[in-house]
Amino acid sequence: RLTVWEVVHHLIRALDTDGEMGAARLLRKVRTKSEVARMLAHRLYAVCDRQQRAAEALAYNTLVGSWSEIAFLAWEDRGQTRALF
Repeated sequence: RLTVWEVVHHLIRALDTDGEMGAARLLRKVRTKSEVARMLAHRLYAVCDRQQRAAEALAYNTLVGSWSEIAFLAWEDRGQTRALF
């Protein structure tokens, strides 16, 4: 089984290598875990920020900051108006 932790890190990798569209393609595949993944990424950013772990915080913050666009792209191709943020 794919954990939410893994989803977050796969999304970060997809965003880094393939941009928002790549992350959107992945988000479409894990739709049932998408909201929890967003919340986990936000929480992990806060923890890293408090612990002054800048490199890790940047990765999580980039995902959280791009989430609206990624979610829009994920559901735009399916003709759905639902956005996850």
